[in-house]
Amino acid sequence: MKGKHIVRLMETIRIVSILLLLFWIYDFQINHGLGITKIFYYVIFAILVVMIGILVQLIFKNQTSIFETHKKNVNKERVRYISIILIFPLLAVFLYGTNYYSNFEAELLNFPEKSLYQDSQKENEIMEPQNFSIEDSSFLSVIEKYKRSTTLLQPHKSVHEISWKESKFGGYPNMESFSEYPKCDVCKSSLNFVFQLYRKDFPEFYFPRDTNIFQLFRCPNEDCKSTRTNDISDHKMFHYYSKVDCEKNRLFVKNKNSSSNIELEVPDCYLKPTKTFDYPYYDEYDSRDLAKLDANFRFKLGDNQIEKYVTNPHTKLDGYPSFIQNVVYPKCSCGRIKEFLFQLSSDDTDEELKYKNGAIHWSDHGIMIGDAGNIYYYICLHCGEKSIESYWDCS
Repeated sequence: MKGKHIVRLMETIRIVSILLLLFWIYDFQINHGLGITKIFYYVIFAILVVMIGILVQLIFKNQTSIFETHKKNVNKERVRYISIILIFPLLAVFLYGTNYYSNFEAELLNFPEKSLYQDSQKENEIMEPQNFSIEDSSFLSVIEKYKRSTTLLQPHKSVHEISWKESKFGGYPNMESFSEYPKCDVCKSSLNFVFQLYRKDFPEFYFPRDTNIFQLFRCPNEDCKSTRTNDISDHKMFHYYSKVDCEKNRLFVKNKNSSSNIELEVPDCYLKPTKTFDYPYYDEYDSRDLAKLDANFRFKLGDNQIEKYVTNPHTKLDGYPSFIQNVVYPKCSCGRIKEFLFQLSSDDTDEELKYKNGAIHWSDHGIMIGDAGNIYYYICLHCGEKSIESYWDCS
């Protein structure tokens, strides 16, 4: 191919490329992309590759003949080459500048200046949430910033005794690290075993170095002086970390509790852990993000969409506490705010299974915390196990 033919081909490709870019800009401004934005990116990239290939061929194969033929137009040809090279960076600046301006303008239009809670202004408006799609809106760009992974333990009552070597609720626990069955340090009642978690089953959970099991116990005595007299729990809770080898368990006989007002023991429950995502209680959102969500989406969300982006209310590891009343994050003695560790919930039953024989069935483990409440555990990861503390609330 002669040099002048290569130059003409490059000119043609340049003109076509400019037209395609201008059409993309027009399409974006008028029709918001029509779903073909990525296709144009690929087209533009392909055009650039072709032009670079042609430039390389021109330089290495035809440079001599081009300069000999066009000695008098060397400067003109240089200007042409420079324009070919620079036109695309200039168009790119214009393209992304237009894109940024369009998004900024749209955001301003979608964020009206109004009060956060002005119900009186909405009384005569008819809203149709079924026509609103969260996935196609800026809703996700706000709420996804707060998404956290969580593991729902989902205890299910077992008809058989579950081995002490397993992560589980209730039954007889692994007692390798105990010299006797644990008792309440206030009323001396034998504790009820709640659950145990092995590191091998839940490596994402917090375990201090050289420990591989976490165990939680609960004072069953309704008449214990610690019961419902503080913010820690409705019944006093006891947690233990230890290192076990699961070779031989210790068998202890629980002392009979003297009080007649004793909470029932937790039955054997196997776990069906499920990993999912948690979203915070509304008070935990940044005020600007909460205002934006309220202004744009408060009256547009359907029930199914709301339920998808809430805090899971069940017993779980990590994620967010499903506060029933006020948001509480205790402060460590080192000055840091403690992080949420896990939650023990009265409600561990799916909605479709909650109502049995005309009565409400809250959970298979049978623990009722106050009036269908929760116990939240917190930790300062900087200070470790010694910083663990709990807080409870209920309706």
